[in-house]
Amino acid sequence: MEINWITVSAQVVNFLILVWLLKRFLYHPVIRAMDKREQKIRNRMDEADDREQQAIQVKQTYEEKLTNFQKEREELLEETRHEARQTRSEMLDQAREETARARSHWMREVSEEKTAFIDGLRHQSLDVVESMIRKALQDLADERLEERAVHTFIRKLRSLDDTTREALEHSAEPATIASSLELDPALRSSVTRAIHEHIGADLAVSYVQAPELICGIELTCEGQRISWNLSDYLEELTTSIEKAFEPLNTDEPGA
Repeated sequence: MEINWITVSAQVVNFLILVWLLKRFLYHPVIRAMDKREQKIRNRMDEADDREQQAIQVKQTYEEKLTNFQKEREELLEETRHEARQTRSEMLDQAREETARARSHWMREVSEEKTAFIDGLRHQSLDVVESMIRKALQDLADERLEERAVHTFIRKLRSLDDTTREALEHSAEPATIASSLELDPALRSSVTRAIHEHIGADLAVSYVQAPELICGIELTCEGQRISWNLSDYLEELTTSIEKAFEPLNTDEPGA
């Protein structure tokens, strides 16, 4: 069988034409369409990546803001707590100061009232006792109360300590005897004799009347004082009254 080269050549040419036509009108459009499709897909993926990155950045920004907000919130709460503690402390200090001032004022008032009460009671006691004694002296004049006072005073002279006795014995000034009642000559002689016997024989003695002693007798000389009178007992009464009020002494700590 012989090969018809013309036919073969025509077929080859037809094939090449067909290939060119396919490439021209089919393959290239398909390739371009596929390229466009691929490019669109790639663009969408890039956009998705961009959006993902933006979302990540937004999330990070939000988390940072949230962290900062929580930090600021804690700082604000701590500052508020600190201010509250400081305000509470200041209010407590102020309350303590006001309480201390009120307590001090109250203690001062109580102390003043206590002192005034004791002084008033003392003065009233002195006045009442003095009035009663003066009345008793008038009613019991025959009992010779001045003699009892003199005898008690002489007993005090006998019990003088050596220091007081020596100071009085060497005195350059006379001893003054004051009495609430007028002493008669016999009682004066008894007192003078007791002074010379128990203090010093050369000590001069003078007599004066002092109603404030309240049925008493008193020797003064060289700054020394030897006495017996009812005022001493009233002083003891006053001291006992003051001790009775010691629980009200608000000047002491913890009172």
